[in-house]
Amino acid sequence: MMRKLRNCLLATAALAAMVCVGSAAKAADLYSFESGLDGFFGLGAAVSADTIGATDGSTSMKYLAGGGGFVGARTETVIPAALNNPPGVKSIVFDMTIVELPLALTFADIGVTIFGHDIDNGAFGIQKQFTDTVSIVGLGVGTHTDLVIDLDSEFFSGESFNEIFGDDTSDLDVASAFQFYISKTAGVPVTVYIDNVRTLVPEPTSALLLGLAGCIGLVARRQR
Repeated sequence: MMRKLRNCLLATAALAAMVCVGSAAKAADLYSFESGLDGFFGLGAAVSADTIGATDGSTSMKYLAGGGGFVGARTETVIPAALNNPPGVKSIVFDMTIVELPLALTFADIGVTIFGHDIDNGAFGIQKQFTDTVSIVGLGVGTHTDLVIDLDSEFFSGESFNEIFGDDTSDLDVASAFQFYISKTAGVPVTVYIDNVRTLVPEPTSALLLGLAGCIGLVARRQR
């Protein structure tokens, strides 16, 4: 009996590991730029549709970060359901092409800010900037696919996206704007091309629950 139970638990643990690994493979599309800029506009930056760096389809977003040290490319008109249906949003994944890096650019990092509404309390457009970033300078010239920015820690509160947005106990009810921000050497412009923006979401854990139920059933039958 103990050997069967042990084997069942080991199999269930292996299944749990498979579920965790599988969660990194499930994605929900956000922005493809195939029908235009999906509402993106520049804040200290200039954005336009382009063919350079198009990794999924034929169009990318050219993001020219101007001379400021902190600039943004933001959309307020296209907020996909994947951002408004938490919990489950773990990371933002995207492809980015870098054609040239100015010698004077000592650092440049790209990250994500998501704005939201606290409708119950009448607060709108509240900024939530996440700490994880990707180093543009560190990547270097080339096309880089499947870049990941985790949404597990907001800059001020330390909360994850799923803790900030969602149910009645969360800080914010709905997402209202999405932004890629670039923090960089002031006075030095840099251009990147972004495409195939998506989220990573966990896989359903039904298989894991079935495995646990099987172990419980085995014990119950043995006791009878």
